[in-house]
Amino acid sequence: MYVTYFDEVKAQPSQDQNYYFVGGICVPMDKIMEIEAQLNQLAIDLFETAELTPETCFHARLIHFKKGPFGNMDFPARLAVLKRLTEILANAPVKRIYVAIDHEKLKAKHKVAEIAFAHFCERVELAMEKDERTILIGDLDNQEFKNMIADFAKYRTNGTPWEWGIRITSIVDSVHFARSHHSRMIQLADIYLYTVSHRFGSRKGGLADAYAKILAEYDLFPTRYKVWPQG
Repeated sequence: MYVTYFDEVKAQPSQDQNYYFVGGICVPMDKIMEIEAQLNQLAIDLFETAELTPETCFHARLIHFKKGPFGNMDFPARLAVLKRLTEILANAPVKRIYVAIDHEKLKAKHKVAEIAFAHFCERVELAMEKDERTILIGDLDNQEFKNMIADFAKYRTNGTPWEWGIRITSIVDSVHFARSHHSRMIQLADIYLYTVSHRFGSRKGGLADAYAKILAEYDLFPTRYKVWPQG
């Protein structure tokens, strides 16, 4: 049994970031506490507590832009945090999945979130072996969460919403949501999407350049992925 934790990153064309990402990690249930322990130890090292609060939350955007609990950390310290998180992610026995939808090439731009989530559900389904099952847990801060609950119910009944869609049989129950600061696994899914979006090359500046060198040290190739539309 797996638990799939996921998050999303919106497209920001004004900042040369044209992709809407949905992605996450499929974690074997018996490995969750082991991975949590590593993230909690990092929290203790940085904040002297592993309590799950906004003040101990590993959020890539906050680390990158020196915000929130990382507001007093200098460049080398924040880069070191990103490296430790990336190392934990790379060594974790998880399935990594992402979808990148090119907002600029999409005709129905108002449906970008729906399309990305449907493709993500397909990739999760395809990542599961015949006898494997998973549930989905997303970030409650995602503004699309109500639509995702309704859409996923349709996918389980009718398959994904296109002619070449597939049946969803390995993802059980509904899609669930939790606040990211209450789940180390959702935080790690956020870090994974940071690594994915970073490879698409939209970030600029000293930290981005330094992190690109760190990222090159680790194998984070996805188990399943989709980049669409092409061409």
